[in-house]
Amino acid sequence: MMENKIILAINSGEGKTRLLTAEAGKAVNVKLVPGNKYLLKNVNDDFAPENITLKRVGKALHVIQEGDTDPSIIIDDYFDGDPNNPVLLGMAEDGQLYAYVPLSGESYDTGYLIADGNMSPVALGGEPMGPGSGIFTAPGDDDDSLFGLLGFLAAATAMGIGAAVAMNEDGNNNSDRTAPEKPAIGSTVDDVGSIVGPLKSGDSTDDNAPTLSGRGEPGDTIHIYDNGEEIGSTVVGDDGTWTYTPDKPLDDGKHDITLTEEDPSGNVSPPSDPIVVIVDTVAPDAPAIQHVIDKVGNVVGEVNHNGWTDDTRPEMSGTGEPGATITIYDNGKAIGQTEVNADGRWYFKPTADLADGNHDITVTQTDKAGNVSDPSPIRDFNVITGAPEKPDQPDVLDNTGPKTGPLDSGDVTDETKPTFNGDGTPGNVIIIKDNDEVIGSTIVDDDGKWTFTPTDDLDEGEHELEVSEQDKAGNISDPSDPIQIVVDTTPPAKPDVANALDDNDPITGKIQDGGVTDDSRPTFSGGGEPGDTVTIYDGDEVLGTTVVGDDGKWSFTPEEPLDDGEHNITLTHTDPAGNTSDPSDSLDFGVDTTPPNAGEDVLKITGVADNVGDQQGNVASGDITDDSQPAITGIGEAGNTVFVYSTDAAGKHLIGSAVVDADGKWSLTPDAPLLEGLNKLTLETQDPAGNR
Repeated sequence: MMENKIILAINSGEGKTRLLTAEAGKAVNVKLVPGNKYLLKNVNDDFAPENITLKRVGKALHVIQEGDTDPSIIIDDYFDGDPNNPVLLGMAEDGQLYAYVPLSGESYDTGYLIADGNMSPVALGGEPMGPGSGIFTAPGDDDDSLFGLLGFLAAATAMGIGAAVAMNEDGNNNSDRTAPEKPAIGSTVDDVGSIVGPLKSGDSTDDNAPTLSGRGEPGDTIHIYDNGEEIGSTVVGDDGTWTYTPDKPLDDGKHDITLTEEDPSGNVSPPSDPIVVIVDTVAPDAPAIQHVIDKVGNVVGEVNHNGWTDDTRPEMSGTGEPGATITIYDNGKAIGQTEVNADGRWYFKPTADLADGNHDITVTQTDKAGNVSDPSPIRDFNVITGAPEKPDQPDVLDNTGPKTGPLDSGDVTDETKPTFNGDGTPGNVIIIKDNDEVIGSTIVDDDGKWTFTPTDDLDEGEHELEVSEQDKAGNISDPSDPIQIVVDTTPPAKPDVANALDDNDPITGKIQDGGVTDDSRPTFSGGGEPGDTVTIYDGDEVLGTTVVGDDGKWSFTPEEPLDDGEHNITLTHTDPAGNTSDPSDSLDFGVDTTPPNAGEDVLKITGVADNVGDQQGNVASGDITDDSQPAITGIGEAGNTVFVYSTDAAGKHLIGSAVVDADGKWSLTPDAPLLEGLNKLTLETQDPAGNR
């Protein structure tokens, strides 16, 4: 149930009116007193509600307000059989008093005629009963308040429903007046501009010729005054109404509009109460859009002119004239209004989503008079709510160490700051993540390319790297397919000294540190971490590389022969990430591929000594000896091995060998007896490298 407050004014005809506040649920209950007048008015002004409903409940008259179901006022003993019970009265917005007339069109010679239990809708109507202005000398709606009644029903006429309201105590209807009653301005209407309709006293208007209207005595002349000067007149029509529109536009500024009513006899009423209007035909300055704020998504804050946003309802604000109405336009179409506050600021948030695309936002302001400003400068921005496409897997480059270039997923690298490259939409932001943690971002250039190098080193271990693309509005794509790399910056341990193997006859086997070999392509070997690369150096020169096998072993044979001379062999191990160990200790040896000098002054037999039988001593060449194992001596190159051969009836065969001592001498005794007969002794010499 809707509850409305209403004032019941009761006048006893003694110059005082009693005001009682009533509402449905808290009904005022009064007893009908013969001779009293009953007037209804609103709480906030002296006008009466236009429509009410009356209901008879036994002898009581119930007054029910529009929108209510319960009565606000109950007048007991109204239906007591008295044919002259009063009707309810009220002042209409034209300032005239009227009676509440049944909407059914019936007229009653007495008070309201309603069957018990029935309802009768009534409304202010019939003939006006004179001006109601000044009935209440002071506002107020406190219960039991008493106010003076000025001229109450002083000029009442026939009500049109048969019941008469006396103008004076003797009930005579005296129509002779020395002057018409004080008139009232019924309405003042703004007919032009963006704001039209009735004006209240104190309103501003851009209509410099507003239309005035009201009610009066047919044939009377209404004189209209502006700030005390008459600006025109009009005659009350046969229907008791009049209208007036100034011939000359009112100047901008404040206007106190009053009027008087003059009858045909020249009698002039007191002036009406004024209505104050402020004419303002000057449009306000264009307002300003100061801020467009994005409050959703990954990128928030100010949306710049020609900027981007994923907020479909960005908050806008700016400045204007206090009290003015701001109208917001999007691409020329109004999308809403707001009011400038007392501080000269306005705020607006769209009630419907802005579509994806470009938006040219402008605003105008309409002042209280209805003047519309020029539009503000355009604030242009783009709304984007769709995320960019998923980017391709980025290229990752190793730029340091012995191993550089592109890295494939699963590769191991010693690069702690690899370079990332890729493609994207110019102006978009590329976000790089390592193991789901953002490590940096970069912007796609005008060519649609981007590159990024981390500021901080990547830790050792596994890294899953992916990129996402964020557009200017803050929308972020799905991440790219990841690329996995392993960062390893720890070099392998210092390797052991290489093994070297002489494969050439007559002396083969391991080449000792400090030794000598006639093998110019010895085989080097060793152990290490499977997959590591072994680099073999001869001094500062790289002889070659090989890879440690799955069994942890490696071997290498130079493609090019080593030169005769001293060689210092070292090696390093480089892991798949490119980390290189310290070099191993050196394996030093000499390569000698030149046979020793076999000249007679260097190599020869200097004596064959017979040490058995009767004749002993040196056996000269061609002599006969009975010593089948004579001691043989000679000279040679120190350190070389001398091999002694005998050519006899059985052929040539080795009979013994000896190493030349530091003095260049050697000696031996045949391992087996020489055969009888001629033995031709010959020599061969072999240096420590095995050259003969």
